[in-house]
Parts: sequence; C-alpha cells; structure tokens
Amino acid sequence: MPNPRASRSGPTKPAVARSVDHQRQPPPAGRRTSPALERASGRSASADQADRLTLDQIVETGLRLTRAHGVESFTMRTLAEELGVSAMATYYYVSSKDALVELLIDAVVDAVPIPDPGSGRWSERLWQQNRATRKAFAAHPGLADALLARPVTPAGQRHVAASVAMLREAGFDEREAMQAYFTFEACMFGRSVIERSQRAPVSNDKAYRWAFDTLVAGFEARIALRR
Repeated sequence: MPNPRASRSGPTKPAVARSVDHQRQPPPAGRRTSPALERASGRSASADQADRLTLDQIVETGLRLTRAHGVESFTMRTLAEELGVSAMATYYYVSSKDALVELLIDAVVDAVPIPDPGSGRWSERLWQQNRATRKAFAAHPGLADALLARPVTPAGQRHVAASVAMLREAGFDEREAMQAYFTFEACMFGRSVIERSQRAPVSNDKAYRWAFDTLVAGFEARIALRR
C-alpha cells in the first residue's frame, strides 16, 4: 500500500508524528543511558541505533508485520528485531505498542484517497471512499477493531469531514449531515464487526453495495420530505 510520506532521518518529526502525541524523539548525544557504554563513549547503543531510525521506518515495518501476521501477533520486541535494533531504540520514537497502533491506523487511513468533488455524484464518491477504506483495513488484520476502540485519528478526521461534506452536498443541513454520517458509519462498519465475530457470512462488494444503496435511498427520501 503506497504511503505518500517521505522518509526522514534524525529527530525531525514526520507528518504523521505531528498529529499523534505518543512518539518520542532521540535524545541528544550523551544525555543518557547505560553504564559501561556510556562511560566508554558517552552514548548508549540504543541511542546510536535510534539515530539511524526514522518514525516512518517504524510505522512502515509495523504495517508490514500487520499485513503479514495481524496487529495482535507482534510485540515491540518483534518490531525491533525486524528493524535490526534493540527494543529501547524504538521507544525513543514510540512510547508503547498502543501508541504505535494509533500511528498504524492513521497511516492506513491517510493512504486512502478522498475522491475529488468533481469526480462524480456525492453518493458514488461516498461509496468509493468507504469501499477503499474497508479494503485497506481488511489488508491489515486487527486494525479495524483497534480503530473502533479509540478516538478518530487526524487522518480519520479528514475522512469524516469529507464524508459529511458529501452528505451536505446531498441536501442535509449541518446537523442532519452529522446524524446521517453516524448512521452510515454504524451500518457499514457495524456489518464488518458482525462478520468478524462470525455472526454473519463475510460480505462481498455486492452485499455491501446493497446496504449502501439502501442507506442512500433512505437519505434521499428524508431530504425529499424537507423540500
């Protein structure tokens, strides 16, 4: 899955880091750590390794492990081994696995394009955005459940705002557009939750489209009553 953010080295925060407050930056040389190495060189091995990492590398590796094995299957130690550094080196950038998961969610959402307003009718653009988001999370097992268990990330907020703008375009006022969005989210993401709990068969695009078209028909009928 392409990620538009360019990789950067050293302590400069990448774009995703600016929006989520769980990451740490590498400390200046000689600030801390370990006994023997610190006495010998003024720096710890972890600090030196941290200087060779970027937050983008950590996030991309976390995404790769999630795609391959699911987000629940790896630990921060596993991540560090994949990166070829000590676990402490990753903690200079990410304070915990929970903080990393939030960054992974933000990266997955951020990679989903928001359709251009001129690219089609509001309902078709809403479908395209939702379908692409659903498929992106399906490719990263476990992240969809994590998404629903925490506040919306900055990239998620942009997607919500885009969806609400489409519903305003349909004819809802601001309050109703928010209500319509929450109804839409509950239906489309709720179906995914039911499927993952094995209470319903896994849907294909045709089944999701049926649910989507039913919602859109209801929205349009409600808008027509106001005219």
